[in-house]
Amino acid sequence: MTSVLARLRSQKFRQTKSDIRIANYLERNLVDLPFETAKSIAARVEVSPMTVGRYLRRLGYDGLDELKHELRRGSQNPAWEVKGGVEPLQRDVREGKLLASLVKQQIGDLERIYDLTTSANWQAAIKALIGAREVYVAAYQNVRGVAQYFASQLSYARPAVQFVDGVNGTYAEILDQAANGRCLFLMDVRRFASKARPLGIEARKAGVKVILVTDEFCTWSEEASDIAIILPGARGPLWDGAAMMVAVFDLLISNIIVVLGDKVSRRVDELTRLQDIFGDFENE
Repeated sequence: MTSVLARLRSQKFRQTKSDIRIANYLERNLVDLPFETAKSIAARVEVSPMTVGRYLRRLGYDGLDELKHELRRGSQNPAWEVKGGVEPLQRDVREGKLLASLVKQQIGDLERIYDLTTSANWQAAIKALIGAREVYVAAYQNVRGVAQYFASQLSYARPAVQFVDGVNGTYAEILDQAANGRCLFLMDVRRFASKARPLGIEARKAGVKVILVTDEFCTWSEEASDIAIILPGARGPLWDGAAMMVAVFDLLISNIIVVLGDKVSRRVDELTRLQDIFGDFENE
C-alpha cells in the first residue's frame, strides 16, 4: 500500500493534467478500486480508457488487475494512513524528533507564503473581496471550520459576508438572478468535496466572481474559478494540517484591513457598540 501511494504522489507520475487527475482519483479511492474498471475510472476523471491504461503501465503495472492484486496484500485504509508507518514515528516522538521536524516543515511552508502574497492573483483576490457587494464563503468537510473562521474575521473588516453550508440543496442565495456584484470565496483541498467544483462552475455561469483557495493537487481550478490561490500540498509524515491555510487567511484579512484603513476602524467601533448592547463579551 505504501509503495503504491509513494508512486502516485511522485512528481515523476504527475507530469500532465491527465496524470494528476488519474493519480488523485486512484489515491483517494484505493479502497474502492476492486469495484472499478479502467473504463469507469476514465469516465470519472474525464479521460479515455486508453489513457488510464498507459498511466498504469508507467506506474509499473500491466493493468488494473495487477494493481488490485498488489493492493489486496495490504490492509490499511489510505485515508487514515500514517505516512512511513507508525513504528518509526513513535520512535521519533520518544527521541523528540517528530515534533521538531513538523515545526521546521511548517516554518518552511510559512516562508513560501511570501511568494503568494506578491502574486497577481493575490492582489486580484484582495480587490475582489473588497469590491464585492456581497461575499459568500463555502467549504466542506475538515476545512469547513477554518473557512467559517475566515468568514467571521472578514465580517469585521467589511459588511455582507456570509458562510453558506448548502443545506438548502440549491445555493440559491449565491446563484439567483441578483448574482451581479457577488463574490464566492471557495475553499477545497484534497480529498476534494463533490460539491466544490460544480458550485464554482455554476457561480461563474451566474456572473459571480469566484476565488478558489486550493492545493497543487487540484486539476479543475481554471474552470471553476476566476482567481485561484494555490497552496503547496501536504508533504509531512502525518495527515494534512491547517496551519498554512489559516496563515493565508490571516494575511488576506490583514491586507484587506490595511487597504480599507479607517473604514475598518469605524466598522469595528460600531460592532463593538452592538456587542456591548447585547452583552456577548465580559466587561474589561
